[in-house]
Amino acid sequence: MTMVEYRKIPDSELTYGNDCPYIDIQCETGRLFISNAVFRLIGKPTGIRFRWNAGKRSLLIEPTNAEDPESYPVTSTVTYKKHGSLIIGCSTMLNEMWSVLDWDKKLRFRIVAKYNEQANVAIFDMKDAIGSEIPRNIRGGRLPKKTKKHPRRRHCRKKPTQVIYK
Repeated sequence: MTMVEYRKIPDSELTYGNDCPYIDIQCETGRLFISNAVFRLIGKPTGIRFRWNAGKRSLLIEPTNAEDPESYPVTSTVTYKKHGSLIIGCSTMLNEMWSVLDWDKKLRFRIVAKYNEQANVAIFDMKDAIGSEIPRNIRGGRLPKKTKKHPRRRHCRKKPTQVIYK
């Protein structure tokens, strides 16, 4: 299916399956995860610009050029394959969003995109956000690195030196 055919499908009939355009927001880590389907939805841009509207509680992602000073370049980080993605560290923007939204900082929130064809913009309405816990291991953090244990080697022990006096 080409992009033109994809965009002609009405939103009511659009089923994404495994290729859903979404973002994941994690305030605790200050990261914004953008699925690759979002980039294909807005036409495989070389740069993106974020527009946060606190009144409507929505985030817009619009395509720009990589040379635009307000844009985030995505040329070297995104390959437009089916399961690619982009992770952006943007704690300043996320802290601003969290102050307005009053969400739990320990949760991760996923929002599915709505597409505005006239403006060529992906719209993420925060009212549609689904919260989930960030998966952790049993110890509550990253697993510790395994240390290499050296087997006991008898030949490595230093022998006492004998000094012979004449």
